[in-house]
Amino acid sequence: MYRGQKSEMNVRSSPWRLAGFCLLIAAGCLLICSKSSPLYPLNDWSDANIYFTMGKGMAHGRVIYRDLYDHKGPLLYALYALCYLISPRSFLGVWFLEIACLAGFLAVIFSHLRLYGARWTAWAALPLLAALVTSSLSFQQGGSAEELCIPLLCMAFLTLMRFLQKPGNEKLNIRRLVGVGVLCGCVLWIKFTMLGMFLAWIAVVFGRHASRRQWKAALQSLLWYGLGMMIASLPWLIYFSLNRAVGDWLQTYLCHNLFLYSGEAVNLLNRVKAIAGSGWSWFTGNLPYTLPLLLGLGFCTFRRRVDPWEKVVPGLCVGLTALGVFAGGKSYVYYGLILAAFGVLGMAPFCLFVEGLIMNPRRIRVLSGVVVAASIGLCAGLSPNVGTSFLKPKESLMQYQLAEVMNEGPEVTLLNYGFMDAGFFTATGIVPHVKYFHQTNVPLQEMLDEQIRYVEEGLCTYVVTRGKQPVDMNQNYELIATADSPEGFWYDHVYLYRLRQAKALALLPDLNPVR
Repeated sequence: MYRGQKSEMNVRSSPWRLAGFCLLIAAGCLLICSKSSPLYPLNDWSDANIYFTMGKGMAHGRVIYRDLYDHKGPLLYALYALCYLISPRSFLGVWFLEIACLAGFLAVIFSHLRLYGARWTAWAALPLLAALVTSSLSFQQGGSAEELCIPLLCMAFLTLMRFLQKPGNEKLNIRRLVGVGVLCGCVLWIKFTMLGMFLAWIAVVFGRHASRRQWKAALQSLLWYGLGMMIASLPWLIYFSLNRAVGDWLQTYLCHNLFLYSGEAVNLLNRVKAIAGSGWSWFTGNLPYTLPLLLGLGFCTFRRRVDPWEKVVPGLCVGLTALGVFAGGKSYVYYGLILAAFGVLGMAPFCLFVEGLIMNPRRIRVLSGVVVAASIGLCAGLSPNVGTSFLKPKESLMQYQLAEVMNEGPEVTLLNYGFMDAGFFTATGIVPHVKYFHQTNVPLQEMLDEQIRYVEEGLCTYVVTRGKQPVDMNQNYELIATADSPEGFWYDHVYLYRLRQAKALALLPDLNPVR
């Protein structure tokens, strides 16, 4: 394997060409594979709609965790708030965010492939990797926290591998240490289960310096890294302090996730089995990119004439990241997507092998064009989303069918009772006015009790359910519409209830409290 300076110069001399290529590939793949794209009537995935509704509330002055409840990180909701400002009733803004993240990921992969010695084939690898990741089962429907964090982990991994290729006495500069600390802080406040990579990162940097008895540099690396994390955390400390919601923030995001939102395993053996089962489920369900990743790890481990650190570190980074992701013992299909950040490990052997067979750059350019076309075909053929609502009209979805029934106005409110946000807030544009505007999968008794109270006291103009509802629902509400859920959903129908007129008139002055 070689790492010529000439190839690095070629990368730096054409940043706009690389940026344009990455954006084009990202937009093309996500146009087909992400339900946030304009070719889909709505991204009807519950998680994406929860983030969008939380971001919407944030944009309208609601304080997350205090006024609106969900348990992901505040930075994720802030990003969705920006997307909401771009397009208040669609996921177009989210699609733009996805494109930026995927393009950034591909640009980092390109630099990483050049670091490993790939030259012309690095261009061909990008559309192939993008297609394999975005059409995978773990990609879900687009807009996951994992998808948005992939470029952050990939950048940190590239920085680490570059450091390991430096001469033994050379230190990692302050700008890099602080920068990766900021990346770590960003991931911390999006979804902290993905921090395994950053634990490996600082452990390797510290250990590398310590093994050379550079104790001062080792300690400084911890301090500068910590400073970067503090920089990323400071905006949230200020935000929640000003809104007197620090306790709500820490209790919901840290305590509820650590002690309530976990797997069912109750002892060490069951926990290990659950972790192994979750990892195996992710691996076997996403073979188009997990198998190359596994082969790439073997390639790194058994390379010759490289520093031993370069053999061990990739496996350590992947292993700790996987452990953090699957430690809860749950195996939601999208959890393992973050491990696509290490996709370069699978692409590097492919690139070097092809360049060993085809030495002519012109032929490789032709190959790149073929790969681009094939990648679009892979997206259309492999993405599970294409077979759902691709190119369907809005009127075919239950969210817009019920939104058409609701009478919109400044005092209209909505409760998503007994199940996770299914997109009705997005379709109607309604901003939640109660804290537990939907029911998450966190076993929190207060949430269940409060949703019942909202119904009993008639605090919402409309209530949408999937059949589960309080016994006395009909006391304050009347059923006005039903709709069928899409094929493959875990429930068949949704029901829309409207507050009875007499009750609505009695509560009119208090229809918009923030609870």
